[in-house]
Amino acid sequence: MENKVNGQSALFDSSNTLVYIYSIRKQLLIVGFIAAVVSSIASYFIDLKFKSTVIMVPTTTTSLSTSIYTREGSADILRFGEEKEAEQMIQILNSDTIRNFICTKYNLMKHYKISPRDPYKKLYLRLEFEDRIWFSRTPSSAVEIDVMDCNPDTAARIANDIAALADSTREKLQKDRAIQYYQIIENQYDKKKMLVEKLQDSIRFYTSKGIFDYEKQSAVIYKQYAKSIAGNNQAGAQQLDAKLKLVAQYGWNYIALRDYTTHEMDELFALKSKCDHAKVDTEHYLSSKYMINPGVVAEKKTYPIRWLIVMVSTLSSLILTVVVLLATDRYSKFKTLI
Repeated sequence: MENKVNGQSALFDSSNTLVYIYSIRKQLLIVGFIAAVVSSIASYFIDLKFKSTVIMVPTTTTSLSTSIYTREGSADILRFGEEKEAEQMIQILNSDTIRNFICTKYNLMKHYKISPRDPYKKLYLRLEFEDRIWFSRTPSSAVEIDVMDCNPDTAARIANDIAALADSTREKLQKDRAIQYYQIIENQYDKKKMLVEKLQDSIRFYTSKGIFDYEKQSAVIYKQYAKSIAGNNQAGAQQLDAKLKLVAQYGWNYIALRDYTTHEMDELFALKSKCDHAKVDTEHYLSSKYMINPGVVAEKKTYPIRWLIVMVSTLSSLILTVVVLLATDRYSKFKTLI
């Protein structure tokens, strides 16, 4: 029983971690030195990576035609975009269109040393792309493009190309929509124009019959007719009576046609205005971003941070050594108690 108590006391004494670590300080120094040397050598075999960053602020989504034809739009187009515009730009930057273009232009599959015969080559390429190229929104709603590459020139060129593609991709999306809208409006305008021309031809038929302004004409002719009757001018009264009958015969049709033509011409002018607005959007485009910082060639590597690798590796080795030796010691003490 006494041995057991003494054993438990010994086990308790070995649990004093600080004392135990001090007792194995020589082993720890040896392990720490070896870990530091090995990690230092290993860090030189890690590929160097250089970082290039582009910072840009998105603009508002107001169309160019709105800015040209409205007073409010001209002021709105100068505003910086907010959170919504920044999120939209990040969605565009994450699109397959931009990723595929960059991968093709820079032959990233070969650049990232991915075998073209690998059945998962597209997956590996995507993972490498997302690991080396990423996009984020800053607290001030700017958009940041970060590119890491073993070649500083390549990192800067990729970052700037992606920034340019953000504009061209958005321009294509907006122009495709603007062209569709313009084609629809232009088609409606052409149809409306043909209808108005037909209505105007019909009005010419009535004007050829002497109908120009039914309300005024009928009032003037009736007044002259009344004077002719009062003056006992039978010949003049007969002529005016014939004119009254003619106006009465065609007058109501003329009024309906005239009002309908006026309504259709108002719609024609409205369509013409929309058509002009839409045409501006198909022919011109304003940049969707303000470039704050373009990507520049990095003068210093970003990765690996060798001192950090050495420190982490050494500390990890020391902690692991302490855990293993402590566990071994406790196990040996535990066996003496059995």
